[in-house]
This record gives sequence, structure tokens and C-alpha cells, in this order.
Amino acid sequence: MVGKVIILAGTAGTGKSTVADVLLKNHSSKYPDVKFIEGDTLHPPSNVAKMSEGIPLEDEDRWGWLEKVANVSGDTARDRGMCIAACSSLKKKYRDFMREKRPDTDFYFVFLYGTKQEVLSRLERRSQHFMKANMMESQFKDLELPLEDEPHCCVVQIDGKGFQQVEKDVKEIVSKMFTDKQ
Repeated sequence: MVGKVIILAGTAGTGKSTVADVLLKNHSSKYPDVKFIEGDTLHPPSNVAKMSEGIPLEDEDRWGWLEKVANVSGDTARDRGMCIAACSSLKKKYRDFMREKRPDTDFYFVFLYGTKQEVLSRLERRSQHFMKANMMESQFKDLELPLEDEPHCCVVQIDGKGFQQVEKDVKEIVSKMFTDKQ
């Protein structure tokens, strides 16, 4: 069975983990064992240490982490039918890498996108996360939003929207992605 993984992607501070809760509830009737994986918990200690020091990650730092996210979410989706994961997936080559590592898995990348101003405002209200507001610039520098021809990808704008509107937008777009797939 090909597992489905919904990757909530985007820079820090866009609400990936919060939206994951909504998707878990939304898909639990069809996939009662659906599970959420917070990709940040899969970073090796060296990556967490760098980010905690305010040092942005380089591509070399990310490959092992991305492979682990792909494998853990892919295994979970294979066993449970579906998995929802939060993983920034900022560059197209990161998304392609995950797909290549797990050809037995259908990855759906849902980008939550906000402007720098919106994201900075959100990050400044967070205190318990290792990604600090001063690292936001590096994430926007790396950000490559998917183009229309990239398979199973979409962008949900979050600026100026309350959570209920973002929730509604995500549920609609994920439903459409699954309908278009079939």
C-alpha cells in the first residue's frame, strides 16, 4: 500500500504544528491511526545546537534530517495509511530528495506562507522554540515556493487571516489535492 504523507511546509512561525492538529481531526475518520510527526524533533543534536546558537543550517546539515523525516513519515504512512508531518521543506531539491528517498510514498506539500513581517511578528511571540526570530532571514533566503508544475504541492497564504480561515483554506486545498490525485 502506498502511504500518504501530508507535509506542512514553510518557514518557522507559520503555524505548521497548529494546522497539523486540524488535519489530524479532519482525516481521522478515514485514517483512524493517522499520526503527526513534528519534524523538528528529528533534527540531530548538532543541528539543534547550531540553531540554538542562532546559526542557520546549511544544506549539508539538512540532508540526514530530511532523510529521517522522509523515512519516519513514510514508514508511519505505510503502516497507518496516512501521516501528517511538519517539515520546512524550503527548497525544491529538499522536496525532490524526500520523494526520491521514499518512492513508495505519496508526499503532499502544503506550504503555509506569510510575509516576513507576519512571520517575524509570530516568532517574536514564541519563547519555547529553538528557531529564533533573528534566523528568519536565512529561511526566507532559502524559501522556494512550489511552482504550479511541482506535483502534489500548494501554497496557503496566512497573512491577514485568522486561524479559522487558514484552517478552512488548508482543509479545502488538501481535499482538492486528494481528489485530483485519484
